[in-house]
Amino acid sequence: MTVPSRSRVLLFAVVAACGVLAVSLVGLGVGPFHLSVGSILSDIASHLGLGGTALDDLSSTVLWQLRAPRIVLALLVGTMLAVAGGTYQGVFRNPLADPYLLGVAAGAG
Repeated sequence: MTVPSRSRVLLFAVVAACGVLAVSLVGLGVGPFHLSVGSILSDIASHLGLGGTALDDLSSTVLWQLRAPRIVLALLVGTMLAVAGGTYQGVFRNPLADPYLLGVAAGAG
C-alpha cells in the first residue's frame, strides 16, 4: 500500500472543505421559506461586519434560529460518527470493522 503524498492529502482536504461549505450553504437555503444563497452570504457578511445587506426579521429568524443550528448539529453528528468509525478501525486494525463487532449496534437499539 502506497502512502499518498502531502500535496495530494492537502488537495483532498481543500476539496472536502469546499464541499462541506457548499452543502451547508445549500442546506441553509432549502426549505418551505426560500432563501437564496446570495442573500445568505450577504447576511453572513453583514453579521461579520464586512458590509452586505441584512435580511428582514422573519428571514433572519428562520436562518439563524432554525436552519443554522440544524446545519451545525448535522455537521457535529457526522463528525462524531466518522471519528467513532475511524476509532473502531484503528483499535481493531481492520478497515472493515463495524459497530456490530462488539455489539454496540444492538446496545444502541
